[in-house]
Amino acid sequence: MTSLVVLAGSVVRMTGSGMGCPDWPKCFGLLIPPTDAAEVTWIEGSAYESGRMLIANDTLWIAQNDVIAADFDRERSIGTWEAYTRHDYAVFNPIHTWVEFINRLIGALTGIPALILLVFSFIGGWRYGLWWTFRWSVVHLFLLGLVAWMGKKVVDGNLIPFSITLHMLGAIFILMALALVMHSVRRDRWIKMSGAVKRNWLIVALFFTLAQLIAGTQVREQVDAMMHLGLERPNLLASLPEWWKFHRSGSWIVLLIQMLWIWPQLRQQSPLRGVAQWSLRLIAAQMMSGIAFVVLGMPAVLQPLHLLLAVGLLLLNFWAIVVSIKR
Repeated sequence: MTSLVVLAGSVVRMTGSGMGCPDWPKCFGLLIPPTDAAEVTWIEGSAYESGRMLIANDTLWIAQNDVIAADFDRERSIGTWEAYTRHDYAVFNPIHTWVEFINRLIGALTGIPALILLVFSFIGGWRYGLWWTFRWSVVHLFLLGLVAWMGKKVVDGNLIPFSITLHMLGAIFILMALALVMHSVRRDRWIKMSGAVKRNWLIVALFFTLAQLIAGTQVREQVDAMMHLGLERPNLLASLPEWWKFHRSGSWIVLLIQMLWIWPQLRQQSPLRGVAQWSLRLIAAQMMSGIAFVVLGMPAVLQPLHLLLAVGLLLLNFWAIVVSIKR
């Protein structure tokens, strides 16, 4: 479910749907988002509940109480409708609205297995004294709530630069917490490999992979900004700031550092050999998707794949570190 949230968030960015719902947790003040412009347009004689949002005069308005619309200017002057002040975004696009809503819905549904996990891990801790799983389940649920709150701040700030990156990093930390839950359940089954793993290089690899991921999201923000100005995708690369080349060339550094721990694992039989093999595959796929960005003129459909490959590689590095720690 968390992986689906990451994918859905990437699709939101790919389609530019981040402000499809201008408020949070509702959407235009509704539990079920609107599908037609008439639902967010002031119509005389229509009934609107408190908190309902409409677009009028290129401004987003919110109802302060229940009202049956009679005269918009008069109702506005007496305070029935007030301009929404958290941001100045006032556009309705039904596709963007529903893409963002589905993203939020998946995030909300993720809370159900998180709560079930918390309950069962508590029962396991109570019966058998195995509390590590419960502790990491608490951390996981806390991070889930934190990322949901960050999502609200992202919308309230009208996609403030770097806030989307922080939101994405929060999802990665959720996945890391789940990895720790999984390991705490089965840690006695893992062979202690502390002497056989280049853990220092693993940590360095994790750091540089994370740095590359963050740099990629910053490049993505530049792409968003230029597309907002009307630039076509085939012209994006030539217009990007020069520093984006550090991200492009950084992939070779990540490959080199990753190989410093991957290669020794490929040459021996150990539980981490499979992790090393998958890491190598993800690196190859990630670099090929990056080349495709350049050759094919930044196609939007590659963005979710590029992000998921980076997140997958990061999690494999983290998992390898966790299972190799001597206890």
